[in-house]
Amino acid sequence: MNYKLFLKKNIHIIKYAVCALFIVIAGIIYVSSRRNTEDNQDTFAAGDTAADISDTYQYAESQTDDIYVYVCGNVRESGVVKCSSSMRIYEAVELAGGITEDADVSSINMAAVLKDGERIYIPAYGEQITVQQTEDNGLININEAGESQLTKLPGIGSARAAQIIEYRNDNGRFESIEDIMNVSGIKESAYNKIKEHICV
Repeated sequence: MNYKLFLKKNIHIIKYAVCALFIVIAGIIYVSSRRNTEDNQDTFAAGDTAADISDTYQYAESQTDDIYVYVCGNVRESGVVKCSSSMRIYEAVELAGGITEDADVSSINMAAVLKDGERIYIPAYGEQITVQQTEDNGLININEAGESQLTKLPGIGSARAAQIIEYRNDNGRFESIEDIMNVSGIKESAYNKIKEHICV
């Protein structure tokens, strides 16, 4: 068989066949690369979604930790109420039915953030609070005590007691008994006189 003659007669067919083969190969490569790209995108998107869901869940969980506080005194429904850790005292009071007509909240920082196990006592107008602000061990709770109770502390007069109440109303709860030295006029010497008589 004369191959040269065969190629010469069928040169156009061979050219078309070669072109067609290149087109098919290019198509296969293109389709394959597209599939890989889509698979990678799907995997990336799925990973992002899972991460987003996990982050959202953890954030929501951190914002909704349940705590329990005891609301008593001049509220409509005294008792333990379930709250979230980000709630404020006024919200806990609302869960207890709200305050009564006789309630006096002027000495309470209603905007303070709640703490688990906290007791919130709402006094009445003119009420002299004693037992409610004193723990069983005889210590005076500087986060709850009224002026009359605070003046029982050594070296604390009416003016200084009023400053303590004003400070906690403006700044929230004392985190430790040492924090009382943040109140103007109460330095280390004054603190040393009262530290054995107070708690938070």
